[in-house]
Amino acid sequence: MALGIDIGGTNFRIGLVNQHGTVAGYKVESSSVLAAAGNDSLENLVQYIGNYLAENRHGLLKGIAIGFPSTVSKDKTMVYSTPNLQLSGFENVNIAGYIGNRLKVPVFINKDVNFLLMHDLAGMNEEKKGITLGMYIGTGFGNSIWINGGLLDGKNGVAGELGHIPTLNARGICGCGNVGCAEVYASGAALRRLQEEFFPDTFIGDIFAEHSRDERIRQYVDGLTIPIATEINILDPDQIIIGGGIPAMRGFPSEYFEACIKRHVRKPYPAETLHIVYSDNKQEAGVIGAGLYAFQMLGNP
Repeated sequence: MALGIDIGGTNFRIGLVNQHGTVAGYKVESSSVLAAAGNDSLENLVQYIGNYLAENRHGLLKGIAIGFPSTVSKDKTMVYSTPNLQLSGFENVNIAGYIGNRLKVPVFINKDVNFLLMHDLAGMNEEKKGITLGMYIGTGFGNSIWINGGLLDGKNGVAGELGHIPTLNARGICGCGNVGCAEVYASGAALRRLQEEFFPDTFIGDIFAEHSRDERIRQYVDGLTIPIATEINILDPDQIIIGGGIPAMRGFPSEYFEACIKRHVRKPYPAETLHIVYSDNKQEAGVIGAGLYAFQMLGNP
């Protein structure tokens, strides 16, 4: 078994995964469990894993993989920047080495969206995967790119930061510290600000169901598609996978969303051959993807 962990800005998920992607002992709770008083978040994570493993025995533990909503070093040992995770003690620390030494097991880390894409691609043959773009819109704007038979890393390991593409004339300050990042307007955080300002009497989970025809909501949905269309125009992908909490919300106007993508994409191609699919958004997807990644790394480090 491999232990898969998905640490999000809101939720913390954990489970034991076999090589076929079956998960056991799945558990989800608030990410605040790592912020308990007395220790920094990294030490709390080590203690949490130790307690979890003591309570969950499903065969020999071969490795651990942890997904962060963050930029991660090329060697997959350190987190560089994690603006959407309000926890201390993770940045610029050899997380993989620290946890591995404490628990005596190989540890691998990566961007959480890479694990989501690995889950969504599981079972597809290489020809069907081709160039796949994973767009996961939740608290932030997550992006993962599958190309040439693997995840695109880049020189420093931080490729695919689509949420931090600068936007002309945008003035909002992003959590990363830059001004005008796409994530300022294309994210769940932006939707929350919109709801609080213009629809304070509407539960955030119902905002599309009740207001999808409102021009402010339509502008928000159109805004989500600008970074998506940008990457489509650059990479001409075989398929685009859309996932995350925002597209999964009740009443999300998927037809309008797709029409906006096509409107912004270059004609005639790739616009005429766009293949858009939606993630099943299983709660345990990131955990399963992490487990599969651990097995991949153990077999081909």
